[in-house]
Amino acid sequence: MPENVFLSPNEPNPHFMVYKEEARKIILKSLGGKSYIFWVLGKTGIGKTTFLLWINEFAPHYKVLPVYFHGGEELKFDEFKEKFEENIKASFFSRVFRRKKYVEKPVLLLVDEVEYMKDDNVFKYILSKLDDEEVNLSVVLASVDIVEDIKIHLKGRDIEKVYLEMPSIDVVMEMVRKRIEAGGGEDFQPFGKQLVRDIIESSDTIREVLVKLKEAL
Repeated sequence: MPENVFLSPNEPNPHFMVYKEEARKIILKSLGGKSYIFWVLGKTGIGKTTFLLWINEFAPHYKVLPVYFHGGEELKFDEFKEKFEENIKASFFSRVFRRKKYVEKPVLLLVDEVEYMKDDNVFKYILSKLDDEEVNLSVVLASVDIVEDIKIHLKGRDIEKVYLEMPSIDVVMEMVRKRIEAGGGEDFQPFGKQLVRDIIESSDTIREVLVKLKEAL
C-alpha cells in the first residue's frame, strides 16, 4: 500500500471512528441541556482518543463548541485554564453590546487520559465552570477505568458512563476496508478478506487489529 499510514495504530483518525451513534448521543444531550458529565471507558487501544477526536471534529455541525485536551501528566492548570477561557470567550460584539462573557452555544469539554493527570486544580476549575450559570457546559472524560481520586471531586454529581467495547466483526471489517481504500488499496487487498476477518476475530481492540495488519504488510 503506498499510503499505509492509514493503518497506523499510533495515529487516531476520527474519519474511521466506529462508535458514531454513541458519540452523537453525547453531542445531542449536551445540545439539549448543561452540566452533563460523561465518562468514556475502555481498554487501551479500543478507540477512546478517536472517539473524542470525532466529537471534536463533528460537534460544530450540531452547533456545539468542543474544546479538546489530550490530558496526561504534562497538562498544567494555567495552560488548561488559559486555553479553555480563550476558546469559550464571547465574540467582540457579544462582549461589548450584549455584556456576555462567554459564548452562548453549548460547550463540550473533552479531556483524554484523565488517569494520568496530577493537578487537582484542573478538576476544581472544571467543576466551577459546570456550576457557572454563564457557561452552558458539559464534560467528557476518558480513561481505561474510573479514577477514584477524580470521582471524589465529582461526588454527588450524575456521571453517565460510556463503555466502549469491540464492535461487531462486520463493523470493524468495514472500517478496515475504508482505511485500505483511503491508503490507495482496493477492497481488502493486499490482505484478502479472509485474512482481515481472521485478524479481527483474534483481536481484542481496534489498535490490535491495526498492529496485526501492519505486521502483515
